[in-house]
Amino acid sequence: MTTHPAAGDTIGFIGLGAMDAPMARRLASLGRNVLVSDVNTRAVESVVAAGGRAAASARAIASEASLVMTCLPSLDVLRAVVLGKDGLREGGVIRTLVDFSTTGAHFALELAGALRQAGIMMLDAPITGNVVTAGNGGLGIMCSGPLRAFEHAEAVIRELASAEVLYLGERNGKAQTLKLLNNLLSATGMAASCEAFILGVKGGLDPQVLLKIINAGEASSSATRNKFPKSVLPRRFDFGARMAITAKDTSLTVKESEELGVPMWIGQQVRQVWNFAVSQGGADRDGTSLITYLEPLAGVEVRLRPESESLPADDIASVRPFDDHVLVCATRRFSVLAQRLRAVGWRVVIAGESPPAQPASGKLCTVVCVEQDTDCGAVIQALPRAEGRRVVVNTCLLQPARALALAQSRGENDLYLDAPISGTPQDIESGTAAVIASGPAAALESAAPLLDALAGRVFRVSSESGDAQLAQQINGALSATLFAVTCEVFVAGAKAGLDPLTMTRILGIETGRNAASARIIPQQVATRRFDHGLLLAEALRELELASDAAQELGVTAWILEKSRLLYGLAARLGDPQDDITRLITHYERWAGVQVKADGG
Repeated sequence: MTTHPAAGDTIGFIGLGAMDAPMARRLASLGRNVLVSDVNTRAVESVVAAGGRAAASARAIASEASLVMTCLPSLDVLRAVVLGKDGLREGGVIRTLVDFSTTGAHFALELAGALRQAGIMMLDAPITGNVVTAGNGGLGIMCSGPLRAFEHAEAVIRELASAEVLYLGERNGKAQTLKLLNNLLSATGMAASCEAFILGVKGGLDPQVLLKIINAGEASSSATRNKFPKSVLPRRFDFGARMAITAKDTSLTVKESEELGVPMWIGQQVRQVWNFAVSQGGADRDGTSLITYLEPLAGVEVRLRPESESLPADDIASVRPFDDHVLVCATRRFSVLAQRLRAVGWRVVIAGESPPAQPASGKLCTVVCVEQDTDCGAVIQALPRAEGRRVVVNTCLLQPARALALAQSRGENDLYLDAPISGTPQDIESGTAAVIASGPAAALESAAPLLDALAGRVFRVSSESGDAQLAQQINGALSATLFAVTCEVFVAGAKAGLDPLTMTRILGIETGRNAASARIIPQQVATRRFDHGLLLAEALRELELASDAAQELGVTAWILEKSRLLYGLAARLGDPQDDITRLITHYERWAGVQVKADGG
């Protein structure tokens, strides 16, 4: 019968890098008898200071500890430590090896087989988290290998991983597959966000405003929640993970996924971006410095702006309110928008119809409905001149330059305001959608009650018409890209035998968490409901506009462009009016598998 290590039993730990040293120090601080080895003497000394002991070699550790943990930077180093001269395999006490390294499934199977011949069990147990969670026990750890090995190590693993401890079964390698897929989501979030912010800054947007918009919706990722505000925008580039490691993991993920028969349309491009930066000398730099290898191609830097250049909430001057409001919206959103307006006392009338009798109170909003394939710019241009003071609020997508031209063509009493909506009709109904607005201060001030009624949140981008359009197009393109790569990840996981809801337990922790991995795939895809609410054609439109803007501004956006091509292919293979979640059904057909919850 396998037993947990007693409090005084020796636990070996080899490999004391940025993540691993805090893990070893935590175990020592909890009173565990930790015996460590690493080429970094300062890291060893830090564990000794926390109560651990130093060993002369891997063999020495394996001659004293029945449970040994490794976390090493490369396959060659790991192979030497475990199987080489004076390696762990030569120790006489070791019974279980827990490997926290990210190696890929093939190597895990190879290493486990070699150890099995020596009578040693191996648990591949890659980790997800950051330097802080490594030191405070807040990691997520996924494990695969012999159940007896997991039972032997479980108590110690749980002291490191309060976020999640997930046992995936007897077959070595499944945990490695899940870890690699998690890392691909993280790497894509970083690389695609770099392209998005470079495009935004080249287009004149304040990166802090763009960051707020992105993090408020489905384009949010660990990159925008953590790395951009802490390391990228302040230009610190010190988040704590070497670029070479991310490039290695991304390449390994794409390779193993393609071997499973999954076409990695987005993953391939993400791999190329990371490998490009490494080839330019970035291997040993922090992963957040990836953006510095892409910025020169566009001739901009993404950094915090001085406070004086930002748009504070109170910078809109008080002006005499405009009497007439025209709302331009997509036909399929009219009903839910009208309902929200009427609920707060607005009188709503469709353009061309007679307005209702004048009530004692309540403002009038005339709505112009635009079909999905209609040029809203032409519709707005054709509006008859206003007799009084009017604001035209456009919630439809339009090229930024076209929006600016529309604004400039109107008089001072007939203002144009960009106000695209981020969210689905269901989001609008629930109050979780956002309005992204830009335009003259007078238009923003006059339309503020209308904007507040349309959505739960209003982001004021700038006083420049067209800026809100670019911000939403970047936001939507980034969201669509993250959804596409998450489709690749879940299809690859299904091909490897992983249940989608089980995958979400790791992918939803933080580094791999986005709206698709944490909510959309488990709720709309694994259940086969396919009812997210955004149409494939709408996502494609945002990608096309963002891609066009990148070309016009001279911004290299490899990942966003590949995403545009992918959605265009899906629209031709299926129906543009399909829900966006049906994108995954194309991947499923290509790979010959379904992403479906067990028993679903």
